[in-house]
Amino acid sequence: MTSPKLRGGSLAALVVLVLLVAAERVYVYEVESDVPITEDVPHVPGVSWRFGEQLLVVWVPRDVAPGIILFTNETAPIPLYDRTYFLLVVPADARPSHRTEAEAFLKTPDGTYPVVFRKPDGGIIDITAHSIEDALTILKQMGLQPEYRGRAELIAKGDPDAGGEAAAPTLPRRPSVGSTFDVYGGLYFRETPVTRTGLVVIPVRGTQSACINVRGAAYVGYDAKSFALGTLIRGGAVDADLIVEVYKIELLGNCTFLGSQRFRLANRTRYWVSLINSTTSVDELAVFVMLDVRSFSGQPRVGVNASLIYARTYRYGFEVGEFAARAAGGFVVRREVRRVVIGPYVAYDGYVAQTVSSSLTLTLATEPVNGVCKDLRVRFTINGRSPSGTYIYRGRHLGLCIYDVYLPNVWEPSFQTEYFYAKAFGGGLAWVLDIEYTDGSTPYVVAMFLKNADAFRYWRWAEQWKTIPEDIDASWMYPFLSSAFEIYATPTEPIPAPGIYHGLVTVRTDSVGQLFRAMLSISGRYTYPGLDRVVYMKKAEVDIAMPLSVWGLYAGGFYLDDLLSSVAPRGWVREAFDVKRVVDFILMLAGVVGRVAGLLGFATGEGLKSAGDSIMVQTLDYYTARIIYRRGWYTNVASDTIIIPFRTHSLYGRDTPTELEITRICLDNICTNPSLKAYVQPDTSYIYSIKTVHAFLKNWMFRAQVSGVASYYRP
Repeated sequence: MTSPKLRGGSLAALVVLVLLVAAERVYVYEVESDVPITEDVPHVPGVSWRFGEQLLVVWVPRDVAPGIILFTNETAPIPLYDRTYFLLVVPADARPSHRTEAEAFLKTPDGTYPVVFRKPDGGIIDITAHSIEDALTILKQMGLQPEYRGRAELIAKGDPDAGGEAAAPTLPRRPSVGSTFDVYGGLYFRETPVTRTGLVVIPVRGTQSACINVRGAAYVGYDAKSFALGTLIRGGAVDADLIVEVYKIELLGNCTFLGSQRFRLANRTRYWVSLINSTTSVDELAVFVMLDVRSFSGQPRVGVNASLIYARTYRYGFEVGEFAARAAGGFVVRREVRRVVIGPYVAYDGYVAQTVSSSLTLTLATEPVNGVCKDLRVRFTINGRSPSGTYIYRGRHLGLCIYDVYLPNVWEPSFQTEYFYAKAFGGGLAWVLDIEYTDGSTPYVVAMFLKNADAFRYWRWAEQWKTIPEDIDASWMYPFLSSAFEIYATPTEPIPAPGIYHGLVTVRTDSVGQLFRAMLSISGRYTYPGLDRVVYMKKAEVDIAMPLSVWGLYAGGFYLDDLLSSVAPRGWVREAFDVKRVVDFILMLAGVVGRVAGLLGFATGEGLKSAGDSIMVQTLDYYTARIIYRRGWYTNVASDTIIIPFRTHSLYGRDTPTELEITRICLDNICTNPSLKAYVQPDTSYIYSIKTVHAFLKNWMFRAQVSGVASYYRP
């Protein structure tokens, strides 16, 4: 047996050797690129290091300017990222091969490298840093020895793909039955504390595992074309590997191991999981995530989320719904502002490619400059990272300078890129407007007025489940989230330190054969950021139209701790946590800590726990009914959410889908006409497949993995 002393000496020598091997020298270049970088990243043929031929992409802000996060009334330095500006990390001893046909050339102070673009050899898609100094710190934490070497250019061979600003916008379209398209969504894992070395499991968020024999596995399902993981580390530092295991789900719920990938863990980093692709996901897949921790400091918590792209065929007319996000009202600003953040909104899962639109319209009032209204340049960016157009507006002199600003369209490639990026971090959607006069100076903004219009709108696939051509898979007999509407609003006339109203309405179906065929969830609250005060929703009205008779429509209200407890713990108010995470995500990109971000999250709903609350139904015409909620005078429940299941005889026993339209929503005194479509599946069980294809799991209904058969009401 080796003596303790010898074993200790050998261990010390091994540690020194590992450190020497790990601390590989790398050059860091600040790059201007002809080519916007997304998931296909630069590789240098012939280079060999721990990441294969890949160069590491690290995002840093192109610039940072004073801005305002409109809905929390917070001022902060807001960075603007750019997919044509980044750091590239190159091994110091790189010896490229010039025999391979290059797609671009990296021109650096140390020479020129041929470059090709593909999915990352070493698994890391990109890293986001707040500055060059922050980037160097992250690289050191990864065991690298970085040296900043100055500026470089990445020049496309031939005609560069300008992407971004030169891209022709595409018109959004409504999905048509029979079409096949890409669907974007996410998976959500529990933020996990690191308290020991060795293996640490990162379980899926929710109550169910995708595998009987692998607890905490996340359900991927069929026909996943792309899969990326994002990591966030808070409260400390962790030296670890991120391990992703991929499994095939067998008939009875046991899982067979297919393979694993190991990556070096880093903060604010995305990883490409190549084991999940169109070929492997012909089978039903699941993933299991864990860390192999070498050391840690502080009290770190590791957050992991995933973004996916599926191929889906729309066969039956109820598998899609809509998401719409609106903003309305006036805001007092009274400061020099270069950046305006409009959001954040929850990025609901299931975005169907080529369907996004926006009618964002606002009026800016600025102080004249020497009595003149200068021309104003506004650059629209999605999440402050990808462009959706730059436009110049001429002001009207009415004491103040008045600019009518509108967004003609959303650039689809930019939206797809940023939605896929955001889902990897459990994040959301926001517009970041970069505003300046055409001479480069910063305007003094007095007030802003947002028209009651969509900031974002898209069609969404309801759940991870696919469809089959023979008949409807039995998974679709059970509840799913069809559509959602989110709004931020203020009074029409801006007042100092105004309250912001945050509202959310969702439409979910219930199981086939149930008494109540659909369910509304309605949330609303006034938040007063400067006062740290919240006022809960007191009344709500929702108008629902359908191509059937609404006579006899009945609606009832429930609170979570009774009839709805079978769904998932706090499942109905998952939005509370989601909104907070979305705010955190936007502020993470900004590198600031939100003082009032938590006030935007919805409270735990306990709707009808107090006497005096009421729900009524008013028939407006043969096809339209109004569901009305009133909070009782003596209700003292800290709740802003009410759950309203509704039924009508015309929905019973239908063998075709039913389209519902939310034509009007009034939350307290905030009213809007969203024209939001939602769909209820057929109500006859014989048209569904007896032999189901899917595991009975769902992730998108509550942004957490729960049983696919969970229902709301049992008569």
